[in-house]
Amino acid sequence: MARAVQPSNLAGTWYPADAEELRRQVETFLGTARAADGSLRAILVPHAGYRYSGHAAGAAYARVGRGRWRRALVLAPSHYHSFAGAAVFPGDGFETPLGIVNVDHAATRMLAASPLFTETARPYAREHSLEIQLPFLQVIDPALQLVPVMVGAADDVEDLAALGATVRGLDDGETLFVISSDFTHYGAHFDYLPFPPDGPDAVSERLRRLDFGAIDRIRAGDADGFVRYVRSTGITICGRGPITAFLHERRGWFAADVVSYYTSLDVTGDFEHCVSYAGIVFRDAQPEAA
Repeated sequence: MARAVQPSNLAGTWYPADAEELRRQVETFLGTARAADGSLRAILVPHAGYRYSGHAAGAAYARVGRGRWRRALVLAPSHYHSFAGAAVFPGDGFETPLGIVNVDHAATRMLAASPLFTETARPYAREHSLEIQLPFLQVIDPALQLVPVMVGAADDVEDLAALGATVRGLDDGETLFVISSDFTHYGAHFDYLPFPPDGPDAVSERLRRLDFGAIDRIRAGDADGFVRYVRSTGITICGRGPITAFLHERRGWFAADVVSYYTSLDVTGDFEHCVSYAGIVFRDAQPEAA
């Protein structure tokens, strides 16, 4: 029987189509001196083309220990389809130039038993937010299985909290959580101009202040504060749904470090239209006694 495998949407555009070139590029982003962290439980990484966000993603993935995990649960936002709750992929795997990443069917069946989750391939057909993570996972550990979760609801806090509570059932110490999100999308092209584009230095400084208003709440595990900040600023964080769900799943019991932060302005010099990228790692931390 033929396997139901999602072909690559991004090979040759967002990352190289040649397997060896892709592997070399990912290894470069990971760096020669990887600092695997045994207490690491989750990472937040961007999902732009590797030219733009590869260094931020690599700084976080470099902390992921090879052979440490049985599977990776990727919480990714849907950019092209709007739907309630989340969608789990019903097929067998996802293909990149490095091969096929197999789906953990036991995990997806567990999630699909919840009314918040729907089994459908439709949101995955054009999506980049999940696929862009796969070559990193393949280079780190080719044996990793995948639990793909496409989050459709970006602002329904009640549903996102319930979604986080559901994926908590897979938080078994053998599952790496990967939250896929870029930060501020700035400029007229993104319909978001909270301040004028009056030069690269001014834009860079204000973007950093704006982004870290959200990042500091994420680091604090403050789901409610993060949601309030997004609403009050209108900050264009495309993965705010997955972030909110994760913060509810983790319930603040972690320590977090920002291992990389920059914007596409630093890559292209364009200060009128730019996107921010961060790599954040989350480690185990015991809650304080009541």
